[in-house]
Amino acid sequence: MTTHRPFTITDVRIFDGRVILDASCARIAGGRVDALGGSEIVREGDELVAGRGGTLLPGLIDAHVHLLPGCTQLAALFGVTTVIDQFSKPEVIERERAAADASEPVCADMRTSGIGATAPGGHPTLAYAPIPYVHGPADAAEFVNARAHEGATHLKLIYDDGSGAHMRIPTLDTTTVEALVREAHKLGMPVVAHVSTAVGAVTMARCGVDVLAHAPFDSLSDGQVTAVASAGCAVIATLDVVDGFPGPDGRLPLQHEPNLPARWRRVLDRQSRRWMPPQRPDGAAARRNAPALREAGAPVLAGTDAPNPGLVCGASLHRELRHLVAAGFRPEDALTAATDAPARVFGLTDRGRVEVGRRADLVLVDGDPTVSVEASRNVRATWVTGRRVAPGAYPGSQAERDGIAHLRATTEKIVEALRERRPGFPAPETVTREDGEPLGRIVPSAGGWQAMTIFGAPLGETSDREAAREILQVNGLSSLAEPWWARPMDEPSWREARLLEVRPDRVRVRWTDPLAEQPASGRWFELDDIDLARTRPEDTTPRA
Repeated sequence: MTTHRPFTITDVRIFDGRVILDASCARIAGGRVDALGGSEIVREGDELVAGRGGTLLPGLIDAHVHLLPGCTQLAALFGVTTVIDQFSKPEVIERERAAADASEPVCADMRTSGIGATAPGGHPTLAYAPIPYVHGPADAAEFVNARAHEGATHLKLIYDDGSGAHMRIPTLDTTTVEALVREAHKLGMPVVAHVSTAVGAVTMARCGVDVLAHAPFDSLSDGQVTAVASAGCAVIATLDVVDGFPGPDGRLPLQHEPNLPARWRRVLDRQSRRWMPPQRPDGAAARRNAPALREAGAPVLAGTDAPNPGLVCGASLHRELRHLVAAGFRPEDALTAATDAPARVFGLTDRGRVEVGRRADLVLVDGDPTVSVEASRNVRATWVTGRRVAPGAYPGSQAERDGIAHLRATTEKIVEALRERRPGFPAPETVTREDGEPLGRIVPSAGGWQAMTIFGAPLGETSDREAAREILQVNGLSSLAEPWWARPMDEPSWREARLLEVRPDRVRVRWTDPLAEQPASGRWFELDDIDLARTRPEDTTPRA
């Protein structure tokens, strides 16, 4: 990796990952922190970066993500300089590893478990099949060695029979878990166990795992808290998983994030209208468990579980910090959970602190997040090994397009698998004319069924299934001949347009404004590059 000439960040408060330092300047050279102190550390020839009274933090670490193409670049946009992957397949891992190692664009570093160990048909088969399974203890050595050969830095295993969600799914037995733990520890690999219940957390702690992925979703008793903490387990909180469910305004919490790229805002908009189960989790038990475990001595780490619904890599970590503080953590303890704590637990001895000799993975924010943790999202600059992140490099890039396309394909795969396993599961349905001409689709949503054009734009209000079908039969094709309102991703305002040609993945439009500069045949747009609506929306959606 190439590094730039030395620079000194001046006039900042410095949170080193644990405490505020008695220093106002940080000098960076060779991709490392070279000196900390006052103005006396500045050397001739240094580039000066004016901190203007902001706060310099260690680069943030998200202890629980699942990789998407481009996610390491997206994470860096929000001050997250290391992501710890907890279950991904080799083709995505290899791409993101190459991105992290490249000089440009600057991306977050990553660590990965590779494919996690799960029983045949166990979680998360719906999203990742086909994958190698672990049938019993005899498979442990081969499975762990294969992950290590692929470059895994830790082992992820799944211990979840679905009981926490009133389901029945296959899971590993404890004898197999113990065998996996032994084999991983022989290679010096920490073991992370996916659990969702209090009983499961205690069982995994007794099996010798090092980290629990998720604060349990049901309440831990005092005795269970003690059992987990005394076993030396760390816990990745993932309190932000409740952000996958809309608030009273019908929007997902992260939709209010002003710095979110426009295409990801569209992803969240679609997710906010998806089908929801009648009983939505409120996360109250997990919010009680996380501080109880910390008080008992268990390290609690900040992790997001992005890109689950409502969660976006990088952006969601700031929501996770807010959830930790709301659960009772002091702001500085929440920041430690996203810097020093995960670095220690996962053996990342070169980062997680602002300290002489460590990597210059740094984030400069406006305000003081040790007083109000919400200031962590006011990212002004981020450096990975001393290389500054370019905020404008990701929005609209091929990496962004590939990540969103990958997420869409995975979601469709999960829905189709659920439909096959549970015939009554609500899933999108294509509606056709008598001659087979597709009219559009009806899509289950939070409020019922939504009629959608063949290119995914809503038609009419949410209603019951039969009413949604009728909307398509009456208006599915005729609506396409009417004027529409369109807003390309690189423009702030809506414009009236005619749809000249439509396909499931793209549309050809012509602006109705006779003075608009455009080809006579109109312009093709990929659907990820344009918003479409039948009536003009208010121009209130912020664009990053």
